[in-house]
Amino acid sequence: LDTMKEPFQTISPEQAKELIDTASVTILDVREPMEFYSGHIPNARNLPVGSVRRQAADVLPDSAATILVYCLSGMRSATACHILSELGYTNVYDFGGIASWPYEIEP
Repeated sequence: LDTMKEPFQTISPEQAKELIDTASVTILDVREPMEFYSGHIPNARNLPVGSVRRQAADVLPDSAATILVYCLSGMRSATACHILSELGYTNVYDFGGIASWPYEIEP
């Protein structure tokens, strides 16, 4: 039994972009609203990491949906992915921070 296995998968920005372009995914930005409004990945939803446990059921009603999570540098996204996994979400992917996102960002 591998107890060290993460309950979610960490993927690269390139892998995330491919999923965004080819699959039905929810992009979740777990930064604060001010950060989100200063620029985010197109079609992302904003759910600050501190609100994930309380609001996930409302914002993300489908626990089997593919959810791609990011923040600024990758710290908060990992925390959010752990929380989502604890809440029973089964297809959670952490693609780190928007700081290393080489693609389009919308204001």
